[in-house]
Amino acid sequence: MNENLYCPNCNSLIPAADINIASLVAKCNNCNSVFSFDRQASAVPERSYKRAEVMLPRGFEAFSTLSALDVEISWRQTSGGMGFLLFFTLFWNFIVFIFVFIGLASGEYQMLLFISIHLLIGVSLLYYVIATFVNKTYIQVSRRQLSIVHSPLKLPFYKNKSIFSNELDQLFVQRYVASTTNGQPNHAFALQARLKNGREIRLIKGLKHPDQAAYLEQQIEKFLTIEDRPMEGEYN
Repeated sequence: MNENLYCPNCNSLIPAADINIASLVAKCNNCNSVFSFDRQASAVPERSYKRAEVMLPRGFEAFSTLSALDVEISWRQTSGGMGFLLFFTLFWNFIVFIFVFIGLASGEYQMLLFISIHLLIGVSLLYYVIATFVNKTYIQVSRRQLSIVHSPLKLPFYKNKSIFSNELDQLFVQRYVASTTNGQPNHAFALQARLKNGREIRLIKGLKHPDQAAYLEQQIEKFLTIEDRPMEGEYN
């Protein structure tokens, strides 16, 4: 029987590459703990893996019946930090449109060509801010399929998804680097799906708090009666 090793600090599954069999020492990449272990006692039964109930996060609405689970996520209420982005977008566009007005009024059309990239950035920022204020993500789960729709405005990095429910093996939360500020990483959270064929896909990304992704994992697994198991690379 294969034995799995789990971190005693955060209960994350330890990959084989981080286990030193010779010295009986292992490292957890999730919480950076280094610990010694007894190989005979390293296995933790999956049925004992139990996490605390996650409450409905702010900006979420959930409706569950016997036939379907529906979750609505407001981008405006879950994004956070939109005040600065709104100010920066308005300031950027204000400066750019001053140059546009000067170029049109003076007939200096070469100026318009020079600032065309800045104008494109300003329009893209404005579109993103508007989308954040009006968009919602709609997640619908039935016994047949799971669908995710971002509406009403479309963004190229937020694509709609649809998969058959019986293809799902496990859901888990993953932390990733969304951007950097002055060389420091800005983390966001995603809901990942492991399919029965071994492939992994990212269902939802850009969540600001792990409980937002954990709530979705909890509700979808509960509705589809998927037994929760620890996953390699999972954020706890």
